[in-house]
Amino acid sequence: MKKQTAKSLYKKLLCFAAAFAMMAVILLPSVTVHAATEYLYLYGLGNFAGNSRVFNCANYQYDPSTKTLTLKSGGTLNCTHPTFISSSVSGLTIRVEKDLTVYGGEITLSADTTITGPGKLTIAPSEGLPAPIFGIHVTDGSKLTVLNANLDFDATITKFGRNFESWGICGNKTREQLIVRNSTIHAKANTAAISDFNWISIANCELASPRYAQAKNGNIYQNDGKTLAKEVKISNFYFVQKPESQVTGAVGDYVTLKVAVNRSGATFQWQRYNRERSRWENVSFSGAQSRTMRFQVDESMYSWRFRCVATSGTETIISDDVNLKVVARITSQPDSTVYVNSGATVLLKVTAEGTISRYTWQYYNNSTGNWVNLTSGTNFYNVGTKSMTVKGNSTTNNMKFRCAVMNTFGYTTYTDETTLKVR
Repeated sequence: MKKQTAKSLYKKLLCFAAAFAMMAVILLPSVTVHAATEYLYLYGLGNFAGNSRVFNCANYQYDPSTKTLTLKSGGTLNCTHPTFISSSVSGLTIRVEKDLTVYGGEITLSADTTITGPGKLTIAPSEGLPAPIFGIHVTDGSKLTVLNANLDFDATITKFGRNFESWGICGNKTREQLIVRNSTIHAKANTAAISDFNWISIANCELASPRYAQAKNGNIYQNDGKTLAKEVKISNFYFVQKPESQVTGAVGDYVTLKVAVNRSGATFQWQRYNRERSRWENVSFSGAQSRTMRFQVDESMYSWRFRCVATSGTETIISDDVNLKVVARITSQPDSTVYVNSGATVLLKVTAEGTISRYTWQYYNNSTGNWVNLTSGTNFYNVGTKSMTVKGNSTTNNMKFRCAVMNTFGYTTYTDETTLKVR
């Protein structure tokens, strides 16, 4: 079934419900019906939004004064109707008290709604039952807020050996909004896990997978930023501190990597990517099983990538990769100020540890604010070596110099700047 066809079908059903309500007013004048403006359909109970009294039964409760629908009982429900919940009640709150798994039904919302509660709500397909085209379908410019909730929606429909179009949590491309706060969401579908909203806002939780996924323009995309993700996990277990994507370490120096998460009692394991084996492997550096790891840089680490795996209970999150940029270690360099007599020459020298491929002396251009490579000439000699000679005169007086030291891996480090004073 095409997505647009599904949306059209819902609109027809809403029109039918409104027409039925009007007929009830004409044929049954003793019955007060409000469904023409607001309806709340719940599988097995029908529409009861127009009832001004609190509705309460073993499994569900609806309080019209607070517009709160409470799913009280857990367990499983085999929904033989395509829809589990359908609502146009503006400001509705659906509260999930206990873990509930619904097979075969979906949730359709055409007004602002909040889903919350300590229980986990699962919607999944089941053999012999109507498969959900959507986990949740949000229409008519409505806003869905998922607050302190745990949702698991599987709309991966497979029939007759092929996959049908389906969506996990989906807007209608009519300015719908999705807000996720301190919640866990797992959405799977054949077409897109989370898409077609005007915008998506995520706070106090993060996209746990796919790694590097992007949430933009109301969709969640794969790493390429163009392909809609078919499976998305948003977790309320997240990193509050992560290293930069690239750190620089000089040969022989120590590098410290830190992470922090929003839960106490979490465990940590740092890993590095083994290029030869094409896999991530645990490391044994100091603090490798804590949130802070420290290690000494060796030249062989020039292209190493690190990451941290954090675990809390059954949940695991993985930090973004950290690329280690190994540079030469400057072991000696000119003083911050060097003096030379006018007409004489002075030697500026640098030594470094590591396999060096190039030395490039530079001067600071006060007019442009840039460092510029020097060329050998009247005042400068051997500018491409570790020892540069400078002649002292009015031109070189107060000039600032530094040396760019590049290793064989193409990574560059710089000496401190040196100011030449001509006496």
